[in-house]
Order: sequence, then structure tokens, then C-alpha cells
Amino acid sequence: MSAELMPIFAFISGAMVAAIFSSLTVSRAVKLQQEILKRGQVAHGRILHIWRPRLRGAFARIYFEFEPVGMDGPVRGCHIDRRPADELRASLPAVGTTVSVRYLPDQPKQAVIARLVSRFTD
Repeated sequence: MSAELMPIFAFISGAMVAAIFSSLTVSRAVKLQQEILKRGQVAHGRILHIWRPRLRGAFARIYFEFEPVGMDGPVRGCHIDRRPADELRASLPAVGTTVSVRYLPDQPKQAVIARLVSRFTD
């Protein structure tokens, strides 16, 4: 391989590795959300803030708080909505809305907004 092509080859290889790791990370996070949905306890929460990404490919973040059973105060969480941007525009809850939250009792910070988790695997 000629020396001129080495930087191009290195760039393309790096981009492919980054894309693979990104895909694996998203897949693992989606599975964790589905697991929390299946095993988690239910609580009512309130939407505090919604961050909508400006970049294509970034995920919306919905910040919420809820009170887990047996805890002395509210817990704040962040739900990362991994649905495509076209799907989520109309279906994100408004700030102040009460939502159903599922959380892991031993790790209350591991929480999701139930209706925003995809029930389908990739």
C-alpha cells in the first residue's frame, strides 16, 4: 500500500470502528431500558426538563423526578429517548406532565419513563 493511501485507510478504519462501538453501546442501552421495564417497580414521576438535540443522530433527554417506595425524598433521573427524531417529536411528554416511571429498587437511579421504551428488540 502506498504512503499516500495510509492516512485515508486509517481514517476510514477509525470511522468504522467508532460506528461499530456506537451501535453496540446503543444496543446495550436499549436492552437495559427493556430490562428495567420488565423488572422495575412502578412509581409516578414528573417531567422537569426536555433537551432536544440539534444534531441529527443525537438522542433527546427527558429529565424527571419520582419518589421510590421507602426513600426519604425524590430521585432525579434522565431518560434517553433512543427513537428516531421523526417519531419522537409529537410523542414527548410536556414539562410538568405526570408519567409512569419504572425503576430498579436496588438502584433507583436506573429508571425509565415506561411509555417511551421500545418493546421491540433490534
